[in-house]
Amino acid sequence: MREELISSAINFLNDPKVQTAALTKKVSFLESKGMTAEEIEEAMARASGKAPSTSSATTTTGQSYTQPNGLVLQTSPPPIPTRPRYDWRDLFIAAVLAGGVSYGVWTLAKRVFGPWFKVPTQKELEEDKEKMDDQFQAVEDSLKEIKTQTNEALDSVSEQSKKVEESLTSLETVLKDLKDGDEQRDEEFKNVKEEVESLKELVPKMLDRNKDAQSAVLNDLQNEIKSLKSLLLSRRAPGSSLLEQGSSNTAPAPASPSTSTTPTTAAAATPTTATEGLSPRLSAAFNSSSARPGIPAWQMAAANKSSSSSSSSTDNKSATEPASAASSSSSSS
Repeated sequence: MREELISSAINFLNDPKVQTAALTKKVSFLESKGMTAEEIEEAMARASGKAPSTSSATTTTGQSYTQPNGLVLQTSPPPIPTRPRYDWRDLFIAAVLAGGVSYGVWTLAKRVFGPWFKVPTQKELEEDKEKMDDQFQAVEDSLKEIKTQTNEALDSVSEQSKKVEESLTSLETVLKDLKDGDEQRDEEFKNVKEEVESLKELVPKMLDRNKDAQSAVLNDLQNEIKSLKSLLLSRRAPGSSLLEQGSSNTAPAPASPSTSTTPTTAAAATPTTATEGLSPRLSAAFNSSSARPGIPAWQMAAANKSSSSSSSSTDNKSATEPASAASSSSSSS
């Protein structure tokens, strides 16, 4: 056995506080210190001042014994220890601890929850009321301003919506006009295309017809020019006959009425014979005028001038011929 552990256990068991404790608690405490059952019995025996045998007999009262015949006899359990009595010192310590804890809880609650349950004074209430009135007034002013801005925004939005509607209406009208114009232009293009196609087909035919017509017109024009030429030649024929007649006469003689009327009748008769070979258009042009039909006035004036000059030249020639004959006869004599 270890005497050191036994002596410390004896001191532990002799403590007045430990003596009032239960036996099981004492035993469990000593076992926790590493003491064996024999050492615990020895320490308890020495602490109680009894012999070890007595202590061992006392400690084994709660154990069971086996009879030789095999029956197990259970002894009665140990008596329940009495409740320990508290000393005034224990009560004082408990009161101090309870008071300290209560004071700490009160201080904490006062600091944390005190402002929530604090009753305000009349001055604070008036100040809070003034602040709240100021805040309400500011909120009311801001609400009025917001309402004014909202009304202005609504008015501007309504005006813009009206303008947008008007612009959309005008745009729809313009688009409709453009669409109608496009349709009309497409129709015109279609008509022009059809006309161009028809012209493509008609141009060669028209060229052929114009070619035939031009050839026919040229032929008619050539025939008319030939007829006009023959007419002019037939109108100049009386003048040439007069020149021949004047040259055959030896002396000038006044034109008799019969001779003067002969060219006239011949001239009057020649247009009728000359227009026989002309086309109907030239014949109508020549027959439309009473005097010299078909010949302009300036041509008539030129023809008269040429005829007068030719007649004067023939008269001069006839006058000079007798003089030359007389001179030749005198020279011969």
